[in-house]
Amino acid sequence: MTNLKSLIEAKKKSVFVKEYQDKATDAETLGIMISQYYEWDGIKILETAFSALEDANFHTEATKVENMIENVKHPKS
Repeated sequence: MTNLKSLIEAKKKSVFVKEYQDKATDAETLGIMISQYYEWDGIKILETAFSALEDANFHTEATKVENMIENVKHPKS
């Protein structure tokens, strides 16, 4: 966990202006990191959110994200 925290803190310094770095949340910064890692691929980002929610036993919310994934992959006409 310490390594991830270090990566988040380093990313804050590289993506936010100095005046906002202390205000930027870890969640906001990690979201940017995930978005950039997956090259802004919304499906992969949603799949990551799904996995995180499942791991945290937020099964109802994970199911909603899973439905979002399906709707994006197979939109209804």
